[in-house]
Amino acid sequence: MSSGAVLAGIIDDHETTMIGLVGAINRYSDLGDPPVKLVRMATTVDAFMHADRRVCHVVALDMQLADGSAPAENTAKLVAAGYRVLVFSAGNNVRHLQQALANGAKGVSLKVEPVITTVDKLRRVAAGETIPSLDLAAAIEADTCFVEANLSDREAECLALYATGYALTQVATQMNVQESTVKKYVDRIREKYEHLGRPAGTKIDLLKRAVEDGLLPPIMPLKKPQNDR
Repeated sequence: MSSGAVLAGIIDDHETTMIGLVGAINRYSDLGDPPVKLVRMATTVDAFMHADRRVCHVVALDMQLADGSAPAENTAKLVAAGYRVLVFSAGNNVRHLQQALANGAKGVSLKVEPVITTVDKLRRVAAGETIPSLDLAAAIEADTCFVEANLSDREAECLALYATGYALTQVATQMNVQESTVKKYVDRIREKYEHLGRPAGTKIDLLKRAVEDGLLPPIMPLKKPQNDR
């Protein structure tokens, strides 16, 4: 990349997410060198690639877009077109993260991270850096597809969002369902885990279960209990 500002794009079908990232870039871009400027936004990969042909050094790509496109294919398209890709995701589907990384994405920024961290990762990926994440790799290796808890796809999606820190109303918005439906999902999730003897009474418990079963990457490496001597 030549000297000057990092020119970034974002592909996300949630307007509030795009507005938030635009605000973050405007606020924090000059805190690092080089500055970051957002030059292109779209809700799908196809729309992004056909919108205009201005130079764009790095793209923040959401994993679950409204057009139902596959994360692996989306990542591969962007990489083949010469874009450097930073996955920008809630992290609620580890398999999607794995597929994106396998198809050329250079790193992951979770939406729960401080926005200044995302801006810095855009800068690093644009410079050609691959951002390692041992915690993410561990979560991918631990992916068990929820066989034991036997959660439905919607329950798994709900758990990942809720355990990440979203309120019930926010989960409902993300999933496009009523808040009462989300509450039913959470109640069923707790019942299924507790039936297996796995604590699920608190939000922290649910976060642990989601990490253990590979739906969320751990914030810190999980510590194995030490046997009493």
